[in-house]
Amino acid sequence: MTFGRINKEKIIEDFRAMIRIPTVSVPDPGKLDKEAYLAFRSLLLGRFPSLYRASDVYSVAPTGILYHIRGESAKAPSVLMAHYDVVPADPKEWIHPPFAAEMADGRIYGRGTLDTKSTLWAIAEAADNALASGWRPKNDLYLSFGGEEETHGETTANIVKYLKSQGVRPAFVLDEGGAVIPEGVPGFHKKVAMVGIAEKGTANYMLSIEGKGGHASTPPKKTLAARMAKAAVRISEYAFPARITPPVRKMFEELSDQASFPVRPLFANVSRFAPLVSTAASLAGGSSRAMVRTTAAVVILEANSAFNVLPSQAAMGVNLRLLPGETLESGAEHLRKAVRDKEIRVDLIDGTNPTTVSRIDCPQWEMLRKVTARVWPDAAFAPYQLNGGTDSRFFHEISKNVYKFSPMEMTAAERATVHGVNESILVENLYTTVVFYSRLLEEL
Repeated sequence: MTFGRINKEKIIEDFRAMIRIPTVSVPDPGKLDKEAYLAFRSLLLGRFPSLYRASDVYSVAPTGILYHIRGESAKAPSVLMAHYDVVPADPKEWIHPPFAAEMADGRIYGRGTLDTKSTLWAIAEAADNALASGWRPKNDLYLSFGGEEETHGETTANIVKYLKSQGVRPAFVLDEGGAVIPEGVPGFHKKVAMVGIAEKGTANYMLSIEGKGGHASTPPKKTLAARMAKAAVRISEYAFPARITPPVRKMFEELSDQASFPVRPLFANVSRFAPLVSTAASLAGGSSRAMVRTTAAVVILEANSAFNVLPSQAAMGVNLRLLPGETLESGAEHLRKAVRDKEIRVDLIDGTNPTTVSRIDCPQWEMLRKVTARVWPDAAFAPYQLNGGTDSRFFHEISKNVYKFSPMEMTAAERATVHGVNESILVENLYTTVVFYSRLLEEL
């Protein structure tokens, strides 16, 4: 069916209103700005009346909002996801205030314009417009919105627990993740829609050592701080082995038909050339290196704050991003081997194992490919592996088809503003994102 015309003025007004609400998530739930969260919930319910009337709306602790739109069938339900919390922003560093939603040069500036109030708002706009036009999904549809993704909260895990208790097994899940990348990927210099089908695991470890303190005038040959510093260097030098994981192999194979010579044979036979590809990616550094390795980053170093006192303990925080095939336990063992100091303890603070790999040999993947091609006909379409983490990792427990894609064109410069300064989105990209979800709803 044909949905109602998209009201561009309403789109801008609704979106700017969302950005103005500072839903900043913090690690300590007691310090959460509850008034901002309540204001956002009220705005969401008030701005999209057709969505509210057509849905069963549930509050899921601590910050979740779950819409259930009943379809003609409940056999193959879908879930569209986003989070409405944002990371902090220092107004002194921004050219426009981060929560003013000011417009300049065809862009809207503000924290959350890309991550991910844009997709949440676009889902709500498209669904509200469709429902007002008389649309009804073929299968049950759930809209899952969480408010503590940035602090790894438990809301989405609780939503999944609720759905599981109701016997809901989604046939299709779409959350944030990749985007339409104008500059392409290494070796493939063409616009490409990158859709995540798996996530690396995230693990935080604290390494610590204790011993005798004393006066700095009579130090031992190696102080505890020096031993910990040496351990940090060893962790940086003792890299995890490079390897091509199934999501990365699938990415190259999917792109091979559209790749130009001489990389086409390499992409098409990436398993055969795995050592060459892994080495090249490692040497390239950055995201290319992270694509083929479990990465280790030393992020905390602690010992003493006084110059004339030998510390009696030293500690170091290390963040690992685990490739599929690694586990929280194997990550800890790697760190123990790297530091080569039996007196240094390695303790897991928190973390999640890598997700399972979603299918691309299924109707849901082809549906997503078709909708994306309708909106971006000049873009290739490929799976990939996320280096970061999203709330959708919890949905892998109840679905084999969990995809991670923010349906908008994002340049490298724009992606760099996510969690950075001057985050902003082109107004034209807002319209396109609504169009994408409208086309997707026609299929669900």
